[in-house]
Amino acid sequence: MRNKVLVVDDSSMWRNTLKVALEKAGFTVRTAVDGIDALNKFFRFLPDVLVVDYLMPRMNAIQLTQLIRSYSSFKDVGILILTGTSEFVNQFWAKKSGANFFMKKDEDFKKLTENIIVFAENELFHGGWHRDIYKIHEEPFGELSDVLEEKLKIETTNREILSLLKSLEDEDRVVSQMSALIREFVNFNVILWLFISPVAGRIYSFPKIGNSSNELKKLLMGKLLNPLTPSKWHFKGISSKSKVVEFKNIFTFPLKTDGIENGIVLIEGVESKDSLENFIDYTLESMSLLTYTMNNFWEQRAASETDFLTSLPNRRAGIMKIKEMLSLYERTGIPFAVGILDIDDFKLVNDSYGHNVGDDVLREFGRIIWNDIRETDLACRYGGEEFLLVFPGTVIEEALEIVERLKRSFSNVNWKNLLGQNLQVTFSAGLATVRNGMGLYDIIEKADKALYKAKSSGKNCIKTEE
Repeated sequence: MRNKVLVVDDSSMWRNTLKVALEKAGFTVRTAVDGIDALNKFFRFLPDVLVVDYLMPRMNAIQLTQLIRSYSSFKDVGILILTGTSEFVNQFWAKKSGANFFMKKDEDFKKLTENIIVFAENELFHGGWHRDIYKIHEEPFGELSDVLEEKLKIETTNREILSLLKSLEDEDRVVSQMSALIREFVNFNVILWLFISPVAGRIYSFPKIGNSSNELKKLLMGKLLNPLTPSKWHFKGISSKSKVVEFKNIFTFPLKTDGIENGIVLIEGVESKDSLENFIDYTLESMSLLTYTMNNFWEQRAASETDFLTSLPNRRAGIMKIKEMLSLYERTGIPFAVGILDIDDFKLVNDSYGHNVGDDVLREFGRIIWNDIRETDLACRYGGEEFLLVFPGTVIEEALEIVERLKRSFSNVNWKNLLGQNLQVTFSAGLATVRNGMGLYDIIEKADKALYKAKSSGKNCIKTEE
């Protein structure tokens, strides 16, 4: 089926002549007499291609193009701007206008119409509707002031979204404010956000819900065309104390840049479908850019705070976590514990089996630690064969239970199946809890002192320092 074409020109001669030529070529054609008329007919005719004169009453072609491109649904519409022989178009603004091509009217008319027909035949030009067609405007634009108000609304909302870039370090806050902004335009029951990159997948729910993290992961990942496999997952807004939600009446919108999926937003229980889709239409690009930047921030932070061998956070990340916990303890009195774990006789492993096997042992130990600790805990590679654990809101007895569980998991590793080596690998650990007046290295030294006790007691054990 031939593309639909909207021809816009204040000259009735050009309007009618181009309409006849395009209809003879098999296109469905509508015409408009100026920019305002073009906008009103555009939103109802929903053309695949727009052929528009540069200078027109009430709104020129570049202004018209920029407003149309403000809506994500219209990013694939072909836009050809026709300029007169004496009209000068600044090349910078021409490139930034959003138009696909510029042609001068001074060409031979037959050649010009042939070129327009070739342009209009491009199969890549289409509405690209990612959902049902709907009316964006119930009431037509009357004057230029109406159009300017529409453009101001779009620009203000997108500026509000992009202003959240300054809060990248606090992703919870970014997602919370983005969710609140959407609620300003449409009521809903639950909104889920998925941000995904090779480094981390993050799922947020507003408000909190009682569904399992695996259920939400399956639901959201199933909506992606080419889902990645992140090395780690993080979940926020999921609580067993909250109500379980049945996701029946849902709308999903992909968050993509340059065709690459950075995430997805899923909204359940929408009060007004049209209001939601209208909002998403002119904000999806900004939300996608925000998501892309958030993923980049995670990746850069992970690169600076991650140990390349075990994929655990590095020493720097562990130190920063303890500083954060000390500050919280001083303000609120919330306790925390620190543990230092050291693989026993690791030098002997390297000397007997080689450093490659030693690296594999460290990687496996890091994997077990990551899988066994709680979501709120932090484990990092402190240096060599030493690992640092931080347990927020935890007394020494609770920390001891967690490390004993790690010890059991580590003792159950079948090194013969895993590495083809008959290894006997154990670890020793020292645990300490915070006390008034302690500084950063005071609590680390206290845990290190407990580790020394464990080593002196024959290794393969856990000691504590109150």
